[in-house]
Amino acid sequence: MSTSQLTATRTCRVLYYGPASAGKRANLRVIHRSIPPEQRLLLATDDPERQIAFRVRHGLQGEWQVLVQAVDAGRERLRAAGRDMHPPFDGIVFVVDSGAAMLDQSLAALEALKTYLESWDLDLMRVPMVLQYNRRDRDDTLPVDRLESLLNPWGLLSFPANAANGDGARETLKAILGLTVNHLAANPAAAALAAATPVQPPEPAVAPEPAGPLGLDYGPPLPGTEIGETTRALSEAIYHELRPSVVVPVRIPRRLLEGRGPVRLLLEVVIDDDSPL
Repeated sequence: MSTSQLTATRTCRVLYYGPASAGKRANLRVIHRSIPPEQRLLLATDDPERQIAFRVRHGLQGEWQVLVQAVDAGRERLRAAGRDMHPPFDGIVFVVDSGAAMLDQSLAALEALKTYLESWDLDLMRVPMVLQYNRRDRDDTLPVDRLESLLNPWGLLSFPANAANGDGARETLKAILGLTVNHLAANPAAAALAAATPVQPPEPAVAPEPAGPLGLDYGPPLPGTEIGETTRALSEAIYHELRPSVVVPVRIPRRLLEGRGPVRLLLEVVIDDDSPL
């Protein structure tokens, strides 16, 4: 079996990142089952719940080799000073468990992701990224608008999902590939830095696994997935329109903060239209 040559097709690396048990591996499992066997690529580590690879055509961008990896927040390999020069990913899917009980873990994972990106001199607006609000079938599921206000003030693309059943997995994958491939195609320097991980074509005798195809032979990219014209522009508009912070001093007797357990503070704000600026 001959090893495929990465010079024949360009490489796109996608990282599924988020709290443990948020559903990253469920996404990879669904994607792997749904990719036709002739499009799958073999990796040195054969674990379809952690890392998969496949070939895909993306509209006018032609054929791409896609590497997808799932990493739990806190388990990422931070940049080694003086050794690693370029990040091991081109796009990110931040997977969130929509349950209220997982909110703290989701917020902590988002902060961990920011730290991880900072180690590569990146931020959330300099890398193609989408959010997936997974496990929408839970009894304590938070509304999407609540999750958006807490986890997505930048207005990044986001998708509700129940990846265990395949719901939302296709939409999430297609969006991140659209963002990432378009970003790489528009930035030749970034595309040239993509990792060249050797992969092998699958054995011809592999039988298809029972699942509907994802339909990844793309036509035009999804509307609104051009990172330069939507996500980044929207975020820059948000920041440019922000006014200086309004500081409201509040004095609280120390005795109210003494004792065990958390203290709940309620602040009532009344807008006075008659006050001078």
